[in-house]
Amino acid sequence: MLRRLPLILVATALAAAPASAAMNVATFLARADALKAQGVGAIMSPDFQVLRAEAKGATTQLKEERAAREAAGKPPIACIPEGESVGIMAMLDGLAALSPAEKKLSLKDGYAKVLAKQYPCR
Repeated sequence: MLRRLPLILVATALAAAPASAAMNVATFLARADALKAQGVGAIMSPDFQVLRAEAKGATTQLKEERAAREAAGKPPIACIPEGESVGIMAMLDGLAALSPAEKKLSLKDGYAKVLAKQYPCR
């Protein structure tokens, strides 16, 4: 039991880390790649939930930002067609295609760049 305690503490700390901690794109991608290497077992990794929360947090922040921009009369960052959603693989591919400088951005800001490239407002 005592041997498991450090692992449990690390997993708990990671899971408790808020999405607003602003993980950058490079860190997110590195951790996602490590999970992909685990195959199906990745779902059991504590890091899976952490990355899932980060992705969800970034998406939620972007939705909130979109609503705030709309309320302020500003144009949206991206124009995703009604009823369409971006899958996790498309998100990861878009993030991986960012420049090294863009990969230093927070996940939210990097994802905003991906969405703006994939769904430009015309």
